[in-house]
Amino acid sequence: MKNLVIIIGTIMLGVYVFDMMVGDDESSMKQVSKRAMEKTIEIYNSQED
Repeated sequence: MKNLVIIIGTIMLGVYVFDMMVGDDESSMKQVSKRAMEKTIEIYNSQED
């Protein structure tokens, strides 16, 4: 029984970490990186003009 609880907890933690990294939530690392790259491209393009 104890092993089952540990396995379920590990799976839940893995799902949470995966969602935090590549999920569609606005605070996920994927979305934050996307916004940072878009801002960097905007700044770079505005300096060329």
